[in-house]
Amino acid sequence: MNLIQEIEIAYFRSFYKVTLYRCNHLNIIFGKNDVGKSNIVRALNLFFNNKTDHINDYNFSIDFSDRRLLESQNSDDVRKFIYVKITFATPKNYQRSLGNSFYVKRQWTVSRGDDYHEEVSSHIRENQRHIVTRFLNLFRFIYIPAIKDPAIFRSLLFNIYETLSDSEEFVSTVGDFAGRVQSLTSSLFSELPKEIAHETKISSPSRMDELFQTLDFETISNAGGISKSLTTQRGDGIKARHIPELLNFISKKDRFQFHIWGFEEPENSLDFVAAEAEAVRLLKIAMGEGVQIFTTTHSPSFYNLTSEKISRFYVTRDLQDGSASIVQGKNLERFDAATAIGEGFYLPAVAKALESYSAQQLEIIKFKEEIDVVRGELFEIKSPILLTEGKTDEMILTEAWKRIRKTRQTFRIKNCDTSDGSSGGAAGASKLSLCLKAVAADNPHVVIGLFDRDESGIKEWKLDNNFVANDLFSGAKSSKNGRSFGLLLPIPDYRRSCAANENLPIEFLFADEYLTTVVDGRRLVLAPMTASRRLGSETVRVALDGGTEVQLIDEGSKMAFANTVVPQLPDEAFSAFDLVFKAVEAIISGAENSSPAAESRTKVLRPRIRL
Repeated sequence: MNLIQEIEIAYFRSFYKVTLYRCNHLNIIFGKNDVGKSNIVRALNLFFNNKTDHINDYNFSIDFSDRRLLESQNSDDVRKFIYVKITFATPKNYQRSLGNSFYVKRQWTVSRGDDYHEEVSSHIRENQRHIVTRFLNLFRFIYIPAIKDPAIFRSLLFNIYETLSDSEEFVSTVGDFAGRVQSLTSSLFSELPKEIAHETKISSPSRMDELFQTLDFETISNAGGISKSLTTQRGDGIKARHIPELLNFISKKDRFQFHIWGFEEPENSLDFVAAEAEAVRLLKIAMGEGVQIFTTTHSPSFYNLTSEKISRFYVTRDLQDGSASIVQGKNLERFDAATAIGEGFYLPAVAKALESYSAQQLEIIKFKEEIDVVRGELFEIKSPILLTEGKTDEMILTEAWKRIRKTRQTFRIKNCDTSDGSSGGAAGASKLSLCLKAVAADNPHVVIGLFDRDESGIKEWKLDNNFVANDLFSGAKSSKNGRSFGLLLPIPDYRRSCAANENLPIEFLFADEYLTTVVDGRRLVLAPMTASRRLGSETVRVALDGGTEVQLIDEGSKMAFANTVVPQLPDEAFSAFDLVFKAVEAIISGAENSSPAAESRTKVLRPRIRL
């Protein structure tokens, strides 16, 4: 719901005069401690409930702006008052009388004590002002403070009682309860002398609101076990997660049509995962009918929420006069993490880092799901496997086997790329690494992962602590269970400089004369590496001079090269690939000879093979 469009606050606590523009379904208010974030929520509570917060009544001497107070002390012409002005988007059924939008301004002046003066939009005629009152009576504002103590739950239970008390079913249930109690206790006063009382019995409870406030919630965790009191036995985080559901129940069941929640720091007592879920839940509620939410926060989980239904407001305080101001709209879009850190506020920087981390985690989860598919396929294959970073690597190696060995493959060649993409790159190397880590000790065959000798390939080839350097082969790592191996691309003599520059993808096993081959207009596109240097405010990039060792492959040209050019190359173009096949065969042979099935065989010393 989005009925409150704009909020103007004047001379209230930390605010001298501010306006929140373009309020939304969910409004996220953030900033450092003690800058006045909560005063926005308190101003709304003052407007709707004539109270500063959920406990304290309005007190002019406390709630009046310090800056305005100083001005009034220095000049007799400065009036002392507080006002909150709210502009509403009018619902369709009220637009004929109130227009598309209108404002209501409530002003508290020191001379009037606790009373307030109300002003409404000038376009609303005097004989229609009662419609404004009727409209405002449809609103219920509920304030949830940052500290969620037991009193908050008692208050919510009281609100639930108010919500249910108008229900005929509830009234009938209370009457039935009282009747049953009277029946069970009918003999309690049977011996009482008649001169004391003609008839005495237990009556129906007259203060059901007090009874409701003594009730509690009974919860059972996912793990099962006995039920526990929510307010006295469950942790603060569990209690906090119940609050939106209690509020939502009240909002759906009570007599009010529109509900505004002022929710301070809903993330309090929640771990990161719970805070993420809470943020999504509040956004979902706000996007529904009947509820608009204003929440203060210090949590990246709320700060990182993205939706057209969200508005964000950054509250900051002037160090000289102590008054608070609000950064919003386009100014907030230009507000970056560096600026916030300069003000001693780290939430945007932390949020940005967590957003990047979350994206990486989602990618890892996606990879793992894909790897589960690949692992299932690997388990079904009954021969050793050479696993590549990408589809084009598989295509090139398969063609190379045909040209060099001209026999049936003694091991399967398969790529770990389950996407529609054609390239390896950092993602391909990451998937390959995860695939090798996923090979179980009971895998029926050896799995060897072939990594390019580039920055991403070398990084991922390092794998983890479950992989160790292989005693028999340089450039290879083997898992402790002996079923998976990581192999760096072997280096032909003419590619030593490429390897030194960490720029040796599988395509560079072809000599330069073949890399430049063009077939039907298709070729491998190379571009020079660049060096950058900062000159004043400008960054200058210069292409590096040299041969293939400083050339990078255009990822978009890999598939055309593997699919169109490679099949047309002569057999001698594939000679360097024999280094790959010999290394793979040596690893397979070594693994088979060291397997439990080979323990009874005669142990043969094998020379160390350099790759």
